[in-house]
Amino acid sequence: MNVKQVLALPALCAGLLLSGQVLAESVIHAAPGGATNIYPEHKPGSKSAQQVQQEFDNFRRNPVSADGLYRYVGGDQGWVLAQHEYAYRDGKWQHVDKLPHDTPAPSLNMTPEERKQREAMYPPG
Repeated sequence: MNVKQVLALPALCAGLLLSGQVLAESVIHAAPGGATNIYPEHKPGSKSAQQVQQEFDNFRRNPVSADGLYRYVGGDQGWVLAQHEYAYRDGKWQHVDKLPHDTPAPSLNMTPEERKQREAMYPPG
């Protein structure tokens, strides 16, 4: 081996080792299959491991989104829209879910500003 090869081999090894450290600090990570994921921050969380485990246990007992509108059923369906639930109690059908029942009916009449925005987005013809 000549001098160039002797000096090049440790430099090549050091470069390979350091490249892994550089990539670990990057916000762009390669995923299996050639996809690329971007993680904007690498900050430590403010919650303890026990708090995270408690949240996970609560979610496993009742897999509902924070707003209560979706339920996680897993499998191919994943998240599904929560439906209103009714039960027959005291001779009457009653709501037994926790979804809001006081939302106003949508209005199909547009204000002039909404009409102008619609016409700008969807020009006639």
